[in-house]
Amino acid sequence: MLAGPAHNRRIEEVLEAFESLGFPRSVVTQWSVPARDACDLADALPAQLGARVLEIGTFVGTSALFMLLTRPDLEVHTVDPNFPLEIEFDAMHCGFRSADLTTRTQEVAARAAELLGVRARLHLHQGGFATEATFAGENARAVAIGEAVIAQHGPFDAVFLDGLHFEEAVLADLRLAATAVREGAPILLHDTIGYWGSCVRRAVCRFLEERPAFSFSHAPYADLYRSIGRLTTRPAESDAVALRAERSYGAALPNFYEYTARALTETFGPLEAQAHDEFSAPLVARLHTKDGGARCAVLLGTLDELMPDASHAKLVAVASSADVLVLGLTPPGEAHAAGTWSRPLAARVAAIEALGFDAFDVVAPFLEPFSYALGSGCVLPCSTTFLSTTLVAVRRGTRAWQQCASRDQVRITDARRLEDARTQRVHDRAMLGRFRADLAASSDSLAQCDALLQRTNADATALRSALELAQRDGPLLREREEQLASVSSRLQHMLDWRVHLGRHHFWRRLGARL
Repeated sequence: MLAGPAHNRRIEEVLEAFESLGFPRSVVTQWSVPARDACDLADALPAQLGARVLEIGTFVGTSALFMLLTRPDLEVHTVDPNFPLEIEFDAMHCGFRSADLTTRTQEVAARAAELLGVRARLHLHQGGFATEATFAGENARAVAIGEAVIAQHGPFDAVFLDGLHFEEAVLADLRLAATAVREGAPILLHDTIGYWGSCVRRAVCRFLEERPAFSFSHAPYADLYRSIGRLTTRPAESDAVALRAERSYGAALPNFYEYTARALTETFGPLEAQAHDEFSAPLVARLHTKDGGARCAVLLGTLDELMPDASHAKLVAVASSADVLVLGLTPPGEAHAAGTWSRPLAARVAAIEALGFDAFDVVAPFLEPFSYALGSGCVLPCSTTFLSTTLVAVRRGTRAWQQCASRDQVRITDARRLEDARTQRVHDRAMLGRFRADLAASSDSLAQCDALLQRTNADATALRSALELAQRDGPLLREREEQLASVSSRLQHMLDWRVHLGRHHFWRRLGARL
């Protein structure tokens, strides 16, 4: 959801409060949650009255203040190391030095809360949450107080995680945050996309490997800079597979089937293939098949739609009668691309290995030249993470395994790196698309400026011509004006004398009569 007028007003109130404390708007906006993220955060807050939110990472309180202004019934407990501004500014490479840098961050938050009238609902806790590590490094650590805060004030109706963004710290915070929320309540995260997105996403995926009951979602990668993520055990239903495929591939969907079939045929030769969902049927129809070929099960649109237990049961059932599995998998998270229960690739690989299969990266490398971002007219546009991994799993010890042995095998640790690289690539492509759009818009604006400049130059030329004429004809016009004034003066004199003589003759005739 984009910023609405009400949310924008709340953001303005927060910025004005900091300005009145001596922190310029240009500085505060570098610290604060961006407007789009603030609106997504507000919309993700629990609906029940009197809800309590636990925030990890206060800094100077911009997010907490925004939440409190947005929801007058809300209470926010926020945890932060509460370092002096000097330590935080140095860690952030912030050049602003006009404030008292010995002031601690939560002191600033408290002062702003007083100005905004929300101080009674803002509860400040000094320390780390699940880890002692901080942005300031080894010389500035903070005692972890998360367990104590949860024990005293929990459970909470939501957790907003915006603390230290390094992978291990985020993972530790997530593990502890999961114990802080009520059943079904969300864990919200900042920076799941963008500058820190890769670190945060890696931690989220490792958390999902451990906690399969959680589902993850965030805005589409194409909506740059909307980076609020949501972990919950009660997710909303995702879009249907066909709709996600259309959004990702559009009219190029037949190309996906064609080139995937080529990759499989090149690796295994003819297969005895069976589609286990409707979305897989077009691929099976394009495969070279024959009796006696390796038994192949294709599940492109199934596993991410089922809850974890049902998904695993489906995988076990299909694997029992096949030597080759072709699985369409989407990294968890991206709205309108991922399934409701998309799992991290590492979790899928672990399940495959437990069934006696090895995972191989066969299809995606074959498709990469056809989805090259800088190519002209890509055969396979890749604007989302939908089916970013079409994984091939082969039963160990079979002839099909020997045929695949020269391919890149994907183990659990490899899966984490592979998925991170592919999601980052989609994000980079989204940024490239925005750059191209902005460049085109800039070109249009430049053309408009050129046209305006040409009109301005033409007007200036006409004005210069008029001035030159005025300068040339000016003396003559002044001479003619002087002549006209002289003639007018003589005419007026003559008129005055005619009136005078007329009066003189009138009175003389009148006297003669009398």
